[in-house]
Amino acid sequence: MTTSAVPTVKPVLPIYKSGNLSLKQLAKFIDVNYSQLSKIAGVNSRTIERDLASTKTTQKIQPLIYALKMLWELTNGSQTDIQAWLKEPLVEWRGISPLDRLLDNDVDAVVQIVERIYYGDSAGY
Repeated sequence: MTTSAVPTVKPVLPIYKSGNLSLKQLAKFIDVNYSQLSKIAGVNSRTIERDLASTKTTQKIQPLIYALKMLWELTNGSQTDIQAWLKEPLVEWRGISPLDRLLDNDVDAVVQIVERIYYGDSAGY
């Protein structure tokens, strides 16, 4: 008799409610207010307050979610560590934090540095 290994399910970021992206939970997860998240997501702050994540909005913030998933794995699911890293001024960016880059609509830079860290391609990390 052979036994098969039980597949492990990767934990899901705590930013979903009933399987749908919750903008309020995303704001809480990265420790920003609704106004800041609306700037990052490129949506009206009223959208955040209503907690609506349309398909278009979800697609716009997929790069951020991708980076957060990598950070989630790197920190063993520590929301506190992710929030601290987002606010930490980085030498590579002359003291600018990843959150500052997100607020300047530069999610690509954040994704790139998280990928470098995640894939072990970063000197100094």
